[in-house]
Amino acid sequence: MGEMEGLPATERAGRTPPRGRTRRVRPSVVVAVLTTAALVAGCGGDGRGDPPPRPSAGPSVTTCTTPSGGLRADLDGNGSPDRVFPPSRTGADLVVTFTGEDGHVTTARPRDLVGERGEDAEDVLAVVADFDRDGWQDLFIAATDAFSGDDPLTSAVSELRLGPFSPRGRGQSDHHVTLTEPRALAVADYDHDRHPDLAAYGHQGDGVYATTARLGGPHGLDRQADERNRRYLEEADRTDRQTPESMPQADPATFNPSCSQVD
Repeated sequence: MGEMEGLPATERAGRTPPRGRTRRVRPSVVVAVLTTAALVAGCGGDGRGDPPPRPSAGPSVTTCTTPSGGLRADLDGNGSPDRVFPPSRTGADLVVTFTGEDGHVTTARPRDLVGERGEDAEDVLAVVADFDRDGWQDLFIAATDAFSGDDPLTSAVSELRLGPFSPRGRGQSDHHVTLTEPRALAVADYDHDRHPDLAAYGHQGDGVYATTARLGGPHGLDRQADERNRRYLEEADRTDRQTPESMPQADPATFNPSCSQVD
């Protein structure tokens, strides 16, 4: 008879394995732990919840430009028209209203959309555009702490979230975009193709500020600086202006028809 066969089951379960020996873990336990970890990782663990269901087709609401220069579009894929307004000159003043299927309206600003990683940052900026031109509006959002010296800061958040996206800022997928301490964002049209581009004004280091480009394309936005987008880099002559002259902004009607045309 083995050492533990004469003991009650509760005592056998509570005995510590002899030194040098390990207790076997059932495969089902390992699978359960890994599955839980994957679910937590998939949701990001940053308070943004789940994304809207992945669409199988384009939106039923035609995206259009309002008379004030904002957007009317189905941002979260529920079939109801949402609004993006006013046109954001720096990305800090973006306001988005989501209309639920029951008619309830939820208002979201950049801090409501960024998630826990960036909600306490000094500057939280966001713009909305269909960067990959799949018919769904995408969210680009950045969160950066306060200026702290000669070296540029790394943003807590600097990412493209492909649409449709939720009122808490959860998109279909997140894609990091490397920018240098962004302090202003705008939708631009650098290369005059069918894809919106991103303009970002930020600290390059040693007191130098510049506007950099990330070009839109079938996969969203350029992830980092390259030969194509470096040609659009423009240093700012004055750094005491929130929106420098080097900061472009696309005409809202460049990529979408006016709402008067589709109503």
